[in-house]
Amino acid sequence: MGCTEGLARIFVFVANFCFLLVGLALLIVGIMYKINFNKYTDAIPDDYQVVQHVPTFTIVVGVIIFFIAFLGCCGALKSNTCMLTSYGAILFIIFLIQIGLGIFALVTIKNTQDFQTKLNNAVENLFNKYDSNPKAKEAVDAIQEALKCCGTSGKSYWHNVVPASCPSGSPPGCQTALYDAVLSSIKLIGIVAMTVSIVEVVGAVLALCLSNCIRGRERQGAYY
Repeated sequence: MGCTEGLARIFVFVANFCFLLVGLALLIVGIMYKINFNKYTDAIPDDYQVVQHVPTFTIVVGVIIFFIAFLGCCGALKSNTCMLTSYGAILFIIFLIQIGLGIFALVTIKNTQDFQTKLNNAVENLFNKYDSNPKAKEAVDAIQEALKCCGTSGKSYWHNVVPASCPSGSPPGCQTALYDAVLSSIKLIGIVAMTVSIVEVVGAVLALCLSNCIRGRERQGAYY
């Protein structure tokens, strides 16, 4: 095995280990935000319901990356140029998907002022149904417990009877807390997706280099 091929093989293994971590990280981040978004569904404005799907896309990409890493390992171990080439091509495709996911996440909420206004109205409508709608009551309690907020704009919203789901002290209103949570979540997912895509480009290039090294060695062997 030539020096170049040996180094390429080592780098491919290192890159695959990074992919396993990247896939696992995306999976964890996606699941974490998916669980949170499920709690906020009833408070998300109809025009922005699409934001709920961003964590799901993140989970799918994370799972794909995690399993694709095994393809790269097998290709490197078996010196299978077909598997390595396929691995590199798939990584490039995933790279494009993640760039698209990152851009989608970052531009989904283009007009933050419009989003905040509609979110405030949706939260107000949801909280106003607290006493008359069991589903709304459950959603409000979940939001207050998860975000450590109380009422639409503070405890004063509840007048005389403050729900047990409200934290003690002087918590912020849920309109502001939910707006900050959704906006920061979407931006974080977008940034993570676009950042880790750089690792995938490096891995794809290394896999193709290793495939070329193996082909070169096989051609040389054919002459002897």
